Amino acid sequence: MAAELRTDRLTLRPLALADAPRLSAITSDPAVARMVARVPCPNPLVAVEGFILIMQARAPLGTDHIFALELPGEGAIGCIGAHGASPDGPFELGYYVGRDWWGHGYATEAAAAVTRYMEANGATHLEAGHFLDNPASGRVLEKAGFVATGEIVPRYSLGRGATVPLRRMTRTLQ
Repeated sequence: MAAELRTDRLTLRPLALADAPRLSAITSDPAVARMVARVPCPNPLVAVEGFILIMQARAPLGTDHIFALELPGEGAIGCIGAHGASPDGPFELGYYVGRDWWGHGYATEAAAAVTRYMEANGATHLEAGHFLDNPASGRVLEKAGFVATGEIVPRYSLGRGATVPLRRMTRTLQ
């Protein structure tokens, strides 16, 4: 199970089944889902519950480090995680924040915290990407120390039901 992390304004904590209704509502917003590769739209409650249970079951493998973004007084406002094919990585960082909380720097805060957490836990490399029509996500990654690889690759978006161009980014740790 992932640790609890704190930033100036957020608590990043392990996902709980109680988060499922809120995260289902957030990710069922087409404006949110279309910017995330692996989230369908709508994202039914049962699918979010299944995702949470799978992440909890996989926690001992050390390949998935997933956190709810909790804002005091608001509850969960999004999710962030680093996924790897093996405990040795590389890990891919992904995140989303509900539309009501866009533009406040929460994704940037969370990305920096998870990057530090991954480095403290032995990761040496993180990968990420953002759809070209989502430059705000690119700025989040840049502020977290990621740099563009120069690659633009096709990536399928479940929320769009289409393949769209994605800008690859990387961050070397340690």
